[in-house]
Amino acid sequence: MRKYLYEIRFLILIQIICDAVVTLTVALGPYLQKLLFDTVLKENKTCLSFIHLILIYIFCNLIGTIFFYLSMIYNFKCSLKFEMSLKRDFFKSVFNYNYEDFSSRDIGEYISIQGNDILNLEMDYLTPIITIIKAVNMLIIYGIILFVYVDFRIATTIVLISCIAIVIPKLTSCTLSKKRNNYLNEMGLYVSKITDFLQGFKLINSRTISKINAEHEKALNNVKDKRFIYGKFKSFTYSLSELLLNILNAATFIIVGILLFNRKISIGTAVATFGYVNCFVSPLNDILYSINSISSLKDTKNKVIDYINNYKYTTLKYKNDFKNHIVFDHVNFSYNKFNIDDICCKFEKGKKYAIIGHSGSGKSTLINMIMKYTKPLSGKILIDEENVLDLNMDNIVCTINQHEHIFKDDFYNNTTLFSSYPKENLNYVMEKFKCGIFNRIKSEPYSNSLSGGEKQVLAFIRMLTSKSSICIMDEPFSALDVNTTKLLQHNLLNMKDKTVIIVTHDLSEILEEFDKIILMENGKIIEIGDYEEISKSDVFKELKRII
Repeated sequence: MRKYLYEIRFLILIQIICDAVVTLTVALGPYLQKLLFDTVLKENKTCLSFIHLILIYIFCNLIGTIFFYLSMIYNFKCSLKFEMSLKRDFFKSVFNYNYEDFSSRDIGEYISIQGNDILNLEMDYLTPIITIIKAVNMLIIYGIILFVYVDFRIATTIVLISCIAIVIPKLTSCTLSKKRNNYLNEMGLYVSKITDFLQGFKLINSRTISKINAEHEKALNNVKDKRFIYGKFKSFTYSLSELLLNILNAATFIIVGILLFNRKISIGTAVATFGYVNCFVSPLNDILYSINSISSLKDTKNKVIDYINNYKYTTLKYKNDFKNHIVFDHVNFSYNKFNIDDICCKFEKGKKYAIIGHSGSGKSTLINMIMKYTKPLSGKILIDEENVLDLNMDNIVCTINQHEHIFKDDFYNNTTLFSSYPKENLNYVMEKFKCGIFNRIKSEPYSNSLSGGEKQVLAFIRMLTSKSSICIMDEPFSALDVNTTKLLQHNLLNMKDKTVIIVTHDLSEILEEFDKIILMENGKIIEIGDYEEISKSDVFKELKRII
């Protein structure tokens, strides 16, 4: 967290300077009141002295207002820069996770951190830190004026009780932090839950809505209970602080009364003292509140920083061209009760491959291992004799998943991934295909509202726009009509510069256009051959009968 505080150090400094000027103008108020009382009570009072005091008082208030405004402006700048820096680094870190690490957490958890935890750090960590600095500033200024211009006995009493009051929050900070962390964790679970419900909106109907509402109510009540437990203890700590501040007021009242009764101080000094006690109470209250806030966010701070720092920067070799082949060398994989057993196969440059088999036979797992979405338990996957785990293949491999994500944005940003791919590439694809459906989806302002088939076409355009030499697809045309599927697939399979690997359930004659067909069953490759060879096998005939 020091890094983010260091980035805004000058903004904090400007705030402190502005606030010090404001404090000085406020601190002069009770002293000027003292002078006013003492001047009025003098026998040889003059009108000139009275006018001087009024002018000085007005001037102090005017200067205080100007610098208060400047302090507020820089406070906003400071908070915004702190929040933006944290959010920027958080998402940069998340985007650098590998897919396996990223998918180990629920998306709702990431949203909760970005929407709740970082905002809490800005409000209840940064702001209290600045508040404490400002409050200490105020106490120093008030303390000096009390000792120099009021009375050292009163000043000593106020300072001693103030020091005791500041120590108290330390006694409750650990418990408060634990209870707040429990509440924020529960809030994270709640955000994950409602994200899940909203993503499954199609399943909410008259038959299911009451039970889903009940589940939501249960999650909501869990958050309420945790927040109440945190709030109850927080109320106790603040009440304890308030008690100490009341003791400070009472002690000041008693000592001023004694000194005034014994005529050790003037009426002006007594009035000024009560004014300074109120001035002391405000920054003391701020310090006590801020210490509690900072302490309660200790676990949240550590969690956010762990997310930002706890990912592995790996230096992978960039693979910029595909020369020969992809090889599965005795690859094994296991997840729950599903196994991929001793896979050995080769995908040659420029060839077109179809992977077929029953659902759950291991087709998608095979391509997921090429993309490094999952890692082999043993064996190696090699591209041009290099292990894929040691390579950055972004420049040569593009994939279309079964349900490819489409951003809530226009056609251009979706197909070029926000200009990651050159516009010239997109223009080339649009000219080459000249397909009616291309023009229809191009005019839609928000591509995520397209139909399922149109989204698949958009994902297909995106893949070609990337100009990747290896195209890996998992059921890329499942939502398209037969004619559009044949058109797109035929053109793709005739691109000599593309190595194509498609997982498909389509067992029609379109398979004749592939160089090789890989038939899988129960995590094993049963046969590899062209359509003529595969179509004669009993396993293929049985598969075709079922599908």
